[in-house]
Amino acid sequence: MWNIVTDSSCDDLNFEHSATDIRYDSVPFYIHTDHREFVDDGSIDTEELIAVMSKSKIARTACPSPDLWLKHFQRPGNALAFTLSSALSGSYSSARTAELMAKEADPSRNIAVIDSLAEGPSITLLIRAVTRMIEAGMDFDSIVKKANALRARIHIIYALSSFDNLVKNGRMSRMTGFVANALGFWGVGIASPEGRIAIKGKVRGTKRVLNSILNDMKEKGSAIQEVVIVHCLNLPMAQALKDMIIAAFGDLPVTIFPTGGLATFYAEKNGLIVSYRCAE
Repeated sequence: MWNIVTDSSCDDLNFEHSATDIRYDSVPFYIHTDHREFVDDGSIDTEELIAVMSKSKIARTACPSPDLWLKHFQRPGNALAFTLSSALSGSYSSARTAELMAKEADPSRNIAVIDSLAEGPSITLLIRAVTRMIEAGMDFDSIVKKANALRARIHIIYALSSFDNLVKNGRMSRMTGFVANALGFWGVGIASPEGRIAIKGKVRGTKRVLNSILNDMKEKGSAIQEVVIVHCLNLPMAQALKDMIIAAFGDLPVTIFPTGGLATFYAEKNGLIVSYRCAE
């Protein structure tokens, strides 16, 4: 049996798989505002979350506790956990603590916690790849090694039209955020090798945002094999990007998901997060 567990930075909480030997689960982040707490377990109403955050002076997140991870690590079989970048959250450390607790109770357990060095759609791509490895009959240690190496071939791009929560969390100065919002700029960023969000620049207008994303993909090479797009209440823009990607790179798999709670918190309304996997 294989237990694949993510934190809720992964927006795809309903992995579909026909095999009976793979179980997929997720542990939730928590979103705290002035008015209420949200549990990111797939039940959050995105429009409601955005409305509550817009009225709140304080909005912050809390990562899953070690106990939440531990109950999944204690199940029979191998356990693979994938977390939001350790440079952005304590989720990785929490999962590692749970791993140590489980192995202390049973040293023979096969458990690995993998720092995605990114988030959401990148984790989806990692899990899809690991599923293929399991189906191919690879052993636990080989899968962990290949999954860690695969991270270098998965890239992520952020396109944000609002910077309110970045300002509230101290990730952007209040004046910079105010000017960007007032002038209608989009922030386009990527993940650094250490897993931090690095803003590449600001552009104005939907068309320029889409071209900026596509140009970033072209910079990484033409051998793109798979893409996942996550959008916050912006399906038309996500679909337009999908069409542009297929026109530029050929008929490759491009999946679109709505944001979960944590991705909604950072991407905010209209934001996009795009991950893509390149060939070796």
